[in-house]
Amino acid sequence: MTPQQHPEQVAILNSQRWFWKLQLVSWLGILVTTFLSLTFWHSSVEWPHFEPGNTLFQCSIGFFLSLLLKPIFDVAWETPIALRTFIYLVAVGVISGIWTLVRMETYIRLTGEDSLWAEFGGWYYASLFVFLFWSGLYCGVKYFLLLQQEHEKVLEVAAFHEREQIRRLHAEAVAKEAQLKMLRYQLNPHFLFNTLNSINALIRFEQAGEARDMVVRLSQFLRHSLTEDPVNKVSLDQEIGAVLLYLDIEKTRFADRLKVELDVEEQTRRALVPSMLLQPLAENAVKFAIALSESGGTIRILARREGQELSLQICDSGNPEGPSDTEAEEPVSTGVGLSNVRDRLSTLYADDYSLTQTRKETGGMLIHIRIPFESRATKVDNSTTREVIA
Repeated sequence: MTPQQHPEQVAILNSQRWFWKLQLVSWLGILVTTFLSLTFWHSSVEWPHFEPGNTLFQCSIGFFLSLLLKPIFDVAWETPIALRTFIYLVAVGVISGIWTLVRMETYIRLTGEDSLWAEFGGWYYASLFVFLFWSGLYCGVKYFLLLQQEHEKVLEVAAFHEREQIRRLHAEAVAKEAQLKMLRYQLNPHFLFNTLNSINALIRFEQAGEARDMVVRLSQFLRHSLTEDPVNKVSLDQEIGAVLLYLDIEKTRFADRLKVELDVEEQTRRALVPSMLLQPLAENAVKFAIALSESGGTIRILARREGQELSLQICDSGNPEGPSDTEAEEPVSTGVGLSNVRDRLSTLYADDYSLTQTRKETGGMLIHIRIPFESRATKVDNSTTREVIA
């Protein structure tokens, strides 16, 4: 198909090619069959010299008469099936009658047998059979071409929908990635302000070494948070390392008031989790528990594998100097940190996750996350690693 040709023009061109091919093949077949079954067999003892030419002449007349049926069939094709069938039968009957008259008249002139008209019914039956065969072949091929054309349209529509679906999935993936990046880069400005104030205080008190170390840790943490791809997942071991880097910066501010405990199963260290998942939760614990307590407190991170799920818990010891935990009817809001984590989990896992926030009986807040367990590890170890950072 050339670029200038419309699909409908191509279909018409293919239909015409099919018609002429089948027209030649079918009438050639009728010619050979007539010659072998009637002319040659019937005249095997005495073969008149005019028989081959008569057979060729009759098939040629039938060939041209069938060309008259084609426009009639094409015009009636769009009519209702009952009317179409009636028109086809009438046209076939008329054309068969004309062909019968031509054949019989030709044969009478060649042989001189005037009594041949008494056999008109038999000759007409043979003509009717030939043109009914031609009509069945023509309609069958036409239906086949239409079916093939419809099949091509269905494939074209399916391909179009597939391309649209690919575009939609690509757009959704881009939107999802953009959403993850937006959520991922929502750094709490309080953390930066507090850290910079702490560095300023260290410089003011001439603690240059501590200030320099804090700047290095801050730059490492910011580099990690800004360069890590928010779409890709990292191992839990890497995520805990990032949280410890953040808490190490906070320990410069709170000194001995901040303690961190890790209770992580060895087999969970290779589990895949969203990058920077725990940092907002640790930041909430620092902000709402450690910073408000004169005696400080402890942040505990726990990781377990429970069947096909990874269970992550991060909790704090609360604020003993604040209101009693039993007086609070519901957990206090933790700002954008918790909602940020919830939105990222929803984007990555749809409904295949859970995040709960509860108050512990001993005081403090407990955040519990369950996500599908995904790991690159091939071997698991049921041993448990416990680490206490003072």
